[in-house]
Amino acid sequence: MKLYESIMWQYIAEEPKVLANLLKRQDIKELAEKLSAFKQIYFISHGSSYNSSMTVMPFYARYAKVNVHCITAGNFIASEDIAALLDPEDTLVVCISQTGNSRGTLLAAELAKKYGLKTVGIAASTSATLKKYCDEFIELQCGEEDSNAKTKGMSSTLLTLALFGTYLGYYKNNISEETVQKILKEFELQVEELTSVKEKAIQFCKDNDFGKGVENFYIIGSSMNYGLALEAQIKLMETMCIPTCAVDTEEFSHGTHRAIHPDTHVLVIRSEENKELADKTFKYLNNMTNTYMIETFKENNCKNVVQVENHPYTQSILTIVEFIQVISAYGPENNGLDPNRDANNDFTDLVETRI
Repeated sequence: MKLYESIMWQYIAEEPKVLANLLKRQDIKELAEKLSAFKQIYFISHGSSYNSSMTVMPFYARYAKVNVHCITAGNFIASEDIAALLDPEDTLVVCISQTGNSRGTLLAAELAKKYGLKTVGIAASTSATLKKYCDEFIELQCGEEDSNAKTKGMSSTLLTLALFGTYLGYYKNNISEETVQKILKEFELQVEELTSVKEKAIQFCKDNDFGKGVENFYIIGSSMNYGLALEAQIKLMETMCIPTCAVDTEEFSHGTHRAIHPDTHVLVIRSEENKELADKTFKYLNNMTNTYMIETFKENNCKNVVQVENHPYTQSILTIVEFIQVISAYGPENNGLDPNRDANNDFTDLVETRI
């Protein structure tokens, strides 16, 4: 496969319009008002949907003042005692599946219903099976995404969850209308910046011959960008079909650093939340292995660093995930491979991942 031929590029190109439309919607705001009495939220999901929930978890704590738990659908199902202990008066269960047909997410919604828990389903379309399993439903309206590695669907989920958390904070009287508008403005600006970030990311890939011969990849991030490190881990694993690892910036020195060698590839995500340690980590690794960084500062002007605008309320999550999606498409194509090629696809049929 040649560069820029995979379907992923089409879906990445559709993101600005999809996300701009999301920002105009009122139904997410209305649902947040309706559900604002709940004191804790359980996000139940798989894959990129799980990574989206991990990304917004610190955001909900800061602005909505809601205790959030992110748990994979498989673990929620396997640990039924967790569901049995939850108070239906206090707990909201949000089940996320872009396709809306993930077997584990559907079973998790059924389990929540068994214990009388209020459920919200989030999926790409109202035709999703998940809608039938939940009390409330949010349609991502991101359109079809016939790709193993989700891009616009992940970004849509990310923004939808962030908007829901913003409005929850407002209706719980934890943040002001002024703060809401500042958050919305940051997301609006990030949507406007997506095209330029895509161009920066492509240039970064060209300058670094990104992906050529790469056999492993580590990603380091913190706070909201730890969730994006998890997303980079799964996205690069899905498209490049190589071992990958995501780790918190602080946690990197607790064993993970011992696996680094001259052939290792590492991406550091640097934002205000991990500014000093991330910079130290980058400079240390840059002398010994293949190291890259995306940062919300303008302090490292070199070809292996991409800089995006700093958005302090939202930690630039939409533009950083755009960068991750671009490198995930470019890397395998730079090796002449389709990002969505068959790679043990029969296993998903064996375990019936979808219904």
